[in-house]
Amino acid sequence: MSLSKTTLSAIQQAGQALHKATVVVAGAVREQAEHMVATVASQPFQAEGEQAFTHFKMLARLSQDLLALEQQLKNLYATASDLSNPVMDVVATLPRPRARAAALAQNEVAEDAVIKPMLTAKRVAKAAKTAAQPTPKKTGNAGALTANDSKVLDYLKTVLKLGEWAELTGAKVADGAGLPLGSVGVSLKKVIASGAVKKRGRGSYQLGA
Repeated sequence: MSLSKTTLSAIQQAGQALHKATVVVAGAVREQAEHMVATVASQPFQAEGEQAFTHFKMLARLSQDLLALEQQLKNLYATASDLSNPVMDVVATLPRPRARAAALAQNEVAEDAVIKPMLTAKRVAKAAKTAAQPTPKKTGNAGALTANDSKVLDYLKTVLKLGEWAELTGAKVADGAGLPLGSVGVSLKKVIASGAVKKRGRGSYQLGA
């Protein structure tokens, strides 16, 4: 039993609708790519940049999946045409393989245009952040203090006095220095070893001579 003209037309209409959706999604991919580049360039370390990149990847994958479905439907349409009897002329055909290849290439170019600037922006921002960090200080015989050590020492200088003992917890020092609690203990030991700060017992400190 051969396929009717109505069946072949229905497959054709489905292909045309799918092609229209593919074009619309491809436009959305380009718009999201531009939005992501602008967001990452202005806020490279913010959640908005990561979210914009995630949305771009989802749209790009959706576009590729639609193109794959479009090709599958084209193959089905060709099979249905062979099963129809007699062979019928169709007013509009599904997109040619060349158009599909061009769309795929466009998606790849858009992805390269977005990912490469994003990585470059992150490298530039990371280099600027590293350059802005204070130079490690040298104190006493302990050698050079790291940036975290210096933050701890700077905070202690604001709350401690010479000749007066003050009670401080590690959590309070971490909060004042703006550091994770887990890294404060090591920095405190180095600051005390440098002689800049004295300690007695547990949690009692004063500035060194």
